[in-house]
Amino acid sequence: MAFRESATISGDLASIWHTSTDAGSWSEWDPHLLDCGFDGPFAPGSKGWTRLEGTPSKARGPFTVTAVDPERSFSTESPMPFGKMCIDYGFEPAGSGRVEVSRDVRLHGAFGPVFRLFWMKSMRRDMHHTFAALEREARRRAAETGSSR
Repeated sequence: MAFRESATISGDLASIWHTSTDAGSWSEWDPHLLDCGFDGPFAPGSKGWTRLEGTPSKARGPFTVTAVDPERSFSTESPMPFGKMCIDYGFEPAGSGRVEVSRDVRLHGAFGPVFRLFWMKSMRRDMHHTFAALEREARRRAAETGSSR
């Protein structure tokens, strides 16, 4: 099972990239994350976790960064019951002061049909809220530092 969502947001690529790859701060600006953690540099093999809105306080979803192409894309993999979820995050310049951000989600294994039935619609909707929050946070950080980083 696979799906893709994308949006074009305002901001410079460097600031959007830096905000997106600061995984330890995702829950500070992403509206559907209650908490998160990340250890090490943002590089293949590094691991983190997220806790989504509506989950028990001790329920953490682990993920591993599997690929990084600076200021272009990164990928993560998360174990799921009877399978895994892989997400590719994309960043493409879209004209002056605009960036197309995207998420390509693939579910592997027997959990896919259950995910489709119970969570896919809300995840797709939430991605657009996350894209808008990313735009706001990248703009805030750029203004705070007085630069694109």
